Amino acid sequence: MNDMRDVVAAGVKAQADIDKHLTAARKAAERCAKITEEGVRLGMVPKAIRAKSLMAEAHRLTGMIAGAALAAAELHAKQTVICQENGVDTPTPASVGDVVIMGAVADEPIRGDASD
Repeated sequence: MNDMRDVVAAGVKAQADIDKHLTAARKAAERCAKITEEGVRLGMVPKAIRAKSLMAEAHRLTGMIAGAALAAAELHAKQTVICQENGVDTPTPASVGDVVIMGAVADEPIRGDASD
């Protein structure tokens, strides 16, 4: 990386990767919880307390992934403030269907670019 704009571009890519992978992990964890519940419903775990614990554990996984997503979002917010302080922030992102879409105008330069 040669300048702050390179850092911003790499950071945007890293945050998008984190969002994408955590979203996929959350969806998989939700599937896992439903599968666990189905197994319990079909009698695969005959002891009630064991079944209850297993289902709670499966749902806890989704919450843990949500916690990681919150930590990533909080870090992203702090990084954005630092970028703004240095005049190299990117356009405001929008989120649609769990996919982060960067600014509305594709040709808009990164703030702080010499072409401003």
